[in-house]
Amino acid sequence: MKAKILLVAGIFLLVLFVAVNLSAKSTLFTLVYDMFNQVSIKPQETGSMNAFVVGAVSIDGSEIEDPNDRFSRIIKDVISKTATLNPIKPHAASLAEGKLKFNTYCAVCHGSSREINAEGFAKTKVNELGMIAPAVITLTPFFSDGYIYHKAKYGGAVMPPMGYAVAAEERWNIVNYIRELEKQK
Repeated sequence: MKAKILLVAGIFLLVLFVAVNLSAKSTLFTLVYDMFNQVSIKPQETGSMNAFVVGAVSIDGSEIEDPNDRFSRIIKDVISKTATLNPIKPHAASLAEGKLKFNTYCAVCHGSSREINAEGFAKTKVNELGMIAPAVITLTPFFSDGYIYHKAKYGGAVMPPMGYAVAAEERWNIVNYIRELEKQK
């Protein structure tokens, strides 16, 4: 008799525990273990990153630029008289780092040669899947160093900005490496 009472009490407590967990918004024990489906802002969602205060100085001493003003810098760099000059002269270490960063961030879409596909874009796996990235070496001879630098930093219509991933000196090294690639036939 005592065993039956304990069994009924145990079943009752189990049913009560399950009912409370299924109806509560927050429980001690979670039945869903998918942490991605939670109330939080994901990187690809709007509002996932707050804008920095314009004019603030970052840890490395560089001034925070107005993100809405990035195009004036690019336009300035199209004109050769007002273009930003590359402060880093090409040397072995610069070219080696530029090659590493170029192959990491740029060659995936733009390729590292003049090869183009039937549509006139870079002959890369990314373009075979439907992207529209031009072969970087076919375009860069027409651009100033500053334009390439700012294009790498701010991106373009389809190209993502790489300013967050590549430091200023590394971007100049990429420019030096691109200029070295242009010399190769």
